[in-house]
Amino acid sequence: MQRPRHAPTRHAPARHAAETWAAASGMHARVVGAVIMRDLQTRFGTGYFGFLLGLIMPLGHLTIAMVIMTVLGRLPPIGTSNATFSMTGVLPFVLWLYSHRQIMIAYQQNRPLLYFPGVDIGDLLAARVILEISSGTLVVVFVLSALALMGYDVMPAYPAAFLGSLIAAWVLGIATGLIFGNGGALFPGLLMLGNLLGPLFWITSGIVYLPDLLPERAREAVSYFPLCQAVDMLRFSFYPEYYSSFYDPYKIYPTLLFMVLFGSALVPIVRKVT
Repeated sequence: MQRPRHAPTRHAPARHAAETWAAASGMHARVVGAVIMRDLQTRFGTGYFGFLLGLIMPLGHLTIAMVIMTVLGRLPPIGTSNATFSMTGVLPFVLWLYSHRQIMIAYQQNRPLLYFPGVDIGDLLAARVILEISSGTLVVVFVLSALALMGYDVMPAYPAAFLGSLIAAWVLGIATGLIFGNGGALFPGLLMLGNLLGPLFWITSGIVYLPDLLPERAREAVSYFPLCQAVDMLRFSFYPEYYSSFYDPYKIYPTLLFMVLFGSALVPIVRKVT
């Protein structure tokens, strides 16, 4: 049957502006920015005291490490300063710990926001990652500045290795935070297990010892811990006389890549299940 000459034609529905890549990216960027501001206010409050406390807390970890070495009556295995030696172990640990904890609980803390249109679990995690990298950078600057004001030499001999070790600690914190945070959304017991990583990594990451001084079997076991590798790389960057047979980039970087990919792969699963 022939269609009437003036019958209206059916057009495809107009594409909504928010469906374009640029508009969608802008929308998610605004959501991430809003979540960052909410996280800042939740964590540090509206005043400066909470923010300052967040910067001072890493000095507590440094003080604990120095006290342990003093009580044990130990001289630093390398260098002449317990403070500098402890700092090279504490900095990667603190960067990992803060990133790990905050990203692990990002979904649980901000889950009510998912009821708002346009907010996705990826936005919550992206906001927390950006915030942790920014706050971690301030922590590094604050700790190094505090030690420099006390008269310690905090200039690394190899800046590239110094930066690489910090990035490795950040990436590890993001990876373990994603794994245990997303895993905890599916199996809540994993959140408790994730919290136990802090004491475990404090003992095994080499904050108060050098892995090269461990027995061979123990050294081989901890060589697969990325944080222990990051700590050793940071010490190499600070002490030009330090030669390490422990650090192995073929162990740390593939492990970090696998962990990040595995943690990221859990995000769409959590999105569908929860």
